[in-house]
This record gives sequence, C-alpha cells and structure tokens, in this order.
Amino acid sequence: MRIALAYNPRMAGHRLGRVAALARALEARSHKVSHHDSLDFDCRRDAPGAELLCVGGGDGTVRMVVSRQSDLAALPPIAVFPVGTINLVARELGYPRSPDAFIRRIEQDRAVRSPLARLNDAPFVACLSVGVDALAVASLSEGLKARIGRLAYVEAMSRLLVKWPRHRLTVRTEAEEFEAEALFVLRGRFYAGPWTLHPEAHLGRSHLRLLALPRARRVDVLSLAGRALGGMRAPHPGWRYLRADWVEVSSDQPVPIQADGDPLGALPARIAMSGDAVRFR
Repeated sequence: MRIALAYNPRMAGHRLGRVAALARALEARSHKVSHHDSLDFDCRRDAPGAELLCVGGGDGTVRMVVSRQSDLAALPPIAVFPVGTINLVARELGYPRSPDAFIRRIEQDRAVRSPLARLNDAPFVACLSVGVDALAVASLSEGLKARIGRLAYVEAMSRLLVKWPRHRLTVRTEAEEFEAEALFVLRGRFYAGPWTLHPEAHLGRSHLRLLALPRARRVDVLSLAGRALGGMRAPHPGWRYLRADWVEVSSDQPVPIQADGDPLGALPARIAMSGDAVRFR
C-alpha cells in the first residue's frame, strides 16, 4: 500500500522516535511510505497516488492537515497514529499506540465516513468550546505542553482559579436563541481525554451536538467534570443538550475559542456542518 505519512518534523524527539518506528515497521511489511510535513501537506499536490494518509499526531494535527487540502475529494482514507497530547479521534476510532498493532488495524478493510464541521469556514474534527476551558487553552504554554503533555492543561486551568472568568454568550441555532456562559460543540464521543460530554456525539453522525451551561461558575465546571467522568449518564437538568446543523455564538467581548485542543481566534463565530466529509480507515 502507498502510504503518505504526515507529521510535524519539529515535534518532541520522543514523538518523532515513535513516528520513525512506525515508518520502519510499515516498510518492513512492504508498504511504500512517503514522508510529509503536516504544516503544509496537500495530498493532491504532494502525494497524488497515496492509498492511505497516515497522520502522526493528535487532533490538532489532523485538523491542520484537513484544513490544508486544496481538494478534500482527493484525500484517501485517513488513519491517525496517536502521538499527540489528547488523541480524541484515535481514541474513538480505536487506533492503537503500538506500531505493530496499528499496522494490523490499517491493513483491515474498514472505514468510517465522518462529516466535517467548520468554524467560520475552517474545518475542525472532534470538538470545539467557548468558555473557561477555551481560555485555559489560549493561555497554555506550548513548551510546558511538550514537556508534560496533558498536565499542561491542568496547570493552565489552575491559574484561572484565582480570578475565575465568566462571560455572557448569546447562542443561536436554527431552532432557538438563548444565553449561556459556556458552550461545547461536539463532533466526537470524547472530550479532553476518555470523557464524554454528550452521549449522542459520534464522529460518524451528520449533526452537531451541543452542551450549553447557563452558568459556568467553579462549582458548575466541577460538576461537569464529575458527570463527564461518568460518561454523562446522568445529564444535569439545568443544562441544555441540543442537536443542530449550525450554531452562531456572540458576546459583547472577544471571548476565545478552542477547537481540537488549539486556540482558534475569538467570538463571534458560526459553526456549521459543511457538507464535506473525510474517511477514516
């Protein structure tokens, strides 16, 4: 199989080592591997004959690769080798961390079609949020993230505890308009790790799943974390769990947005299903 392997050649050395081990293992099984920089990879231009695109990285790398494509229809099926910080897509679709197990997985003929959502016309893959956690992502130290992984998010959130931010958001969907202090837009099943915020979210579904918190005090966010740890099997009666094709969010100040674990600007925002899709193998 002709495999385009896209990854960030400037990521941490131990992660590059895992990608190199995967490339060696693929070649040992007679697959033809080409190496590409995920920061500017365009499959139509750089690997037109690829039968599989293997992204070595996390959700932000997957989002970046998808967003760089000049022709989404030219993308072959995608597989995600999980060397990122959180790896929500890989977790949901069951991509192993071991190179040998990963290769056995991609050699199977299975596929998941995943409709794409867009934030202000830029695609995202797994999740998006507006509120206190997006502020934590915006203040995250990339150097610390490279050194300690997901614990860097905990450190960023802990800094917000001293002066807890709250913002009034206006949220509008095709069905209703309301106010909230935090909004989560879910495409995938997981959020921030092995936790679920909306039990009906799945990468294969063609709608957005929304969770809106009318208030986002410290106690509300702690309650959210506890319910997420339990798989959201006991929804909070005061929160909104919605399905939508699009959502528009605004505020009287430039509140940050995060998507797939990376800061992506600030409000106002329009998030909508795009009609495009990618295939995961």
